[in-house]
Amino acid sequence: MSRRLSIPADVQNLAAVRAFVRTSVTDLGGSQRAADDLVQAVDEVACNVMLHGYGGKPGEVEIEIEALVEEQQLEVRILDRAPVFDPTAAPAVDTSLPPVSKRPGTMGVGIHLARTMTDEVRHDVRPGGGNALTLVRSIEARTEED
Repeated sequence: MSRRLSIPADVQNLAAVRAFVRTSVTDLGGSQRAADDLVQAVDEVACNVMLHGYGGKPGEVEIEIEALVEEQQLEVRILDRAPVFDPTAAPAVDTSLPPVSKRPGTMGVGIHLARTMTDEVRHDVRPGGGNALTLVRSIEARTEED
């Protein structure tokens, strides 16, 4: 089973993206912790696409989010038509430096969070241009406490 959301790439739609991911993960059998981690990671990636990939000028562009379970792994794919950018090739963030010493938007914090909150991050170039970023997280089935 998979779920898909296609939405205008505008930061005003980030709440809808977060709600979609949370609902999708729990509907697919994921734990609250898995949902929290993926909501944070997808929010960071989607925001980066909207602000940096599309330059904060959404116009007619869209971002697509797909959630599915594959071999006991939750996968959330973020699909865009922005210029190709492979965050898996970005250098690791130097966490020893205080955030105030870095310029906003160049810190790589979104990529760092996506890497930290997931088990795997994969990037593919989409046919016809754009990016397909897949965030993979163990399903951690819900418990009675979730």
